[in-house]
Amino acid sequence: MKIEDTILYVIYACTFISLAFIPKNKLKQASIIFLFQQFATWFLGLLVVELHLIEYPVRELSNINKSSFLFEFLVFPIISIFFCIYFPYTKSFMRKFLYTSAFCTGITIPETIFERYTQLIKYIKWDWYITWLSVYAALLLSWYFYKWYFKINNK
Repeated sequence: MKIEDTILYVIYACTFISLAFIPKNKLKQASIIFLFQQFATWFLGLLVVELHLIEYPVRELSNINKSSFLFEFLVFPIISIFFCIYFPYTKSFMRKFLYTSAFCTGITIPETIFERYTQLIKYIKWDWYITWLSVYAALLLSWYFYKWYFKINNK
């Protein structure tokens, strides 16, 4: 078995285990966030791949889709759930910025390592800071959608 396959299996396991940590009283919100983020990442992920900015040499469902099924349809939407349900919306701007930055950095660092040492992802016309900025934008998009949909007031 290749190292890439092992990494994918471990990420699948961690992703499904993380679902157990979603609070029961937030399952409705979690499902809405999940579906919204799936829609956004499906579109944007395909766009990035079709524009030849990123390539996924080793991926699941390679005959069907050129993007990463695992990241676009499972990992990132589930990360968005945790981002939104624990977002410090009553805190200062700096706290919100640091919270969002921590999520972006936590996604960007492993992706950069995978890009450098595996065949899971290859940057063509892309770089780590573009990932960081696009993740930041996507997380804020999901937060604003969540805030709007569930009528969350900052006060």
